[in-house]
Amino acid sequence: MTIIIRNPIVVVVGHVDHGKTTLLDAIRRSRTVVTKKEAGGITQHIGATNITLEHISNLCENNPSYQNFIKNLKVRGLLFIDTPGHEAFMTLRKRGSSIADMAIVVIDINKGVEPQTKESIKILKEFKVPFVIAANKVDAIMGWDLNSKFDNQQPDTSGQFYTKFYDIIGQLNSMNINADIFTNFKKPDDYKESFAVVPLAAIADYGIKDLLLVLMGIANKFLLNKLETDSDTPGEGMILEARDVTGIGKTIDVIMYSGKISKGDTIVIGGMIPIVTKVKNLLLSPESEEMRLAKKFNTTDEAIAACGIKIYAENLKDAEGGMPIYVCKPETIEETKAKAKTETGEISTSQNGVIIRTDTLGAVEAFAYLLNKEGIPIKNARAGRVTKEDVIMGAAIAETDKKSGVIFVFNVHIAEDVENLIYEKKLKIFKGEVIYRLIEGYKEWSRNIKKEVPNIAKIQVLSNCIFRANNPAVVGVRILNGEIKTGMRLMNTRGELVGSIIGIEAKKGEKVPSAKKGEEVPVSIDKGEIGKNIDKDGILYSFLTFEETAGIEGLLGGEEKVVLEEIKQIKRATVAK
Repeated sequence: MTIIIRNPIVVVVGHVDHGKTTLLDAIRRSRTVVTKKEAGGITQHIGATNITLEHISNLCENNPSYQNFIKNLKVRGLLFIDTPGHEAFMTLRKRGSSIADMAIVVIDINKGVEPQTKESIKILKEFKVPFVIAANKVDAIMGWDLNSKFDNQQPDTSGQFYTKFYDIIGQLNSMNINADIFTNFKKPDDYKESFAVVPLAAIADYGIKDLLLVLMGIANKFLLNKLETDSDTPGEGMILEARDVTGIGKTIDVIMYSGKISKGDTIVIGGMIPIVTKVKNLLLSPESEEMRLAKKFNTTDEAIAACGIKIYAENLKDAEGGMPIYVCKPETIEETKAKAKTETGEISTSQNGVIIRTDTLGAVEAFAYLLNKEGIPIKNARAGRVTKEDVIMGAAIAETDKKSGVIFVFNVHIAEDVENLIYEKKLKIFKGEVIYRLIEGYKEWSRNIKKEVPNIAKIQVLSNCIFRANNPAVVGVRILNGEIKTGMRLMNTRGELVGSIIGIEAKKGEKVPSAKKGEEVPVSIDKGEIGKNIDKDGILYSFLTFEETAGIEGLLGGEEKVVLEEIKQIKRATVAK
């Protein structure tokens, strides 16, 4: 066993045109003086850039206080994923979390927090990934002196900077993000309370060393336990991209986040049907070349996390970005296949909901998270192409629920025959390359649909009538208010969606479509689980989206209004958390 501290994996996210690519270029090439002095200080391969501690030290060679700080660091560098954009970050998911250890949120200080930035921050918070905010393009502020630190600018320039800076702080505060300028962080524990903001001008290499040192400091203080890895254990990684390379064939670009991978190893690639194959070659692009532009690759016998590596093997035609990859021994193949498959299952939150098709598994998870926050139910979500079966499913849903009978298509091509069927069925499709725009488009479209009064109900679980605990839960309930119907979604008093009613029985045992206030009936709840999301003697409500609860009070009776207000209070409390 050989325990090492691997380099943290860092992603760069933010709104389009705020400078993500320029920042990565600045980090990767900062710049000629350093690369002349420190050969190998920057290594580039397979969609990743490794920045060594020696390289960072050379950047700070004229600053004694920075050099003293660097001497005490145990972390020896940073591994940047150089596919910019939050879509790349979505790909890097692992069992409901992320393989990214840290992130940089790039914000154009002159434009502030824009929608894609908000979406990125939501995903980072969900995956519990610590991040630093890069306030980019300070050089666009009139009078900015690139030879002076941000706090040594002329008064007029400084005033403009702080006006823009505090606008961003206010926008972040509205998202429950406490942030402050990095120079106000006097001790490491300050980073537990707030997120650091580093002013920079990526295009001019201004502020880059400050950003790198803040990242290194956070990693060294808070991430050492997470960064420990046994370099002798079988490797684990995630496919960043699968593509054909001229003269080589189908390859996969992989970020290894744990252990070791070697030429000849057996690997299992996760999917609904896991792929088992052997590593024929491990490939690196030349240090001076961007991986996507490289025409020749160098071979290596092994690679140790954290690193980016190109893998050539047979049977890779169904490999996709976002799939997990595991090195295993021949005797553990079946066990590893089972493990890999559990990570790539389809997502469903309701019997009646929208359909999602994306290019990567990580995008599925991120999409589902954001839709859940909006209270939009999901019928089926997975990575892959849109099929005729998807269209037929969506059309069937639309017959009873127009708002749910839609398909979200993210970064996926739709075949011509499927397009024709979509046109024939008049199915609503939301297609694009930015998730938040798809969701905003859907919300705008759904607002224009004629307002219908949803079913509002409140029921009491009867603890002496629990017939089945789960899969599905079958329980007796007393209807306190309103009317329940087959297909109705239910939530508990914590605002959690517990599932849909898939069956209601009358006293004689026959199935009935509905039951009204005062009746006591057994119901089957598809996702319900007694003792987990359904409490014995607990109260359940009809689950409504925010869109469904808006502006319907005038269409309801007195008791229904009371129940509606209870539902709204529960949903507001859930969002506040």
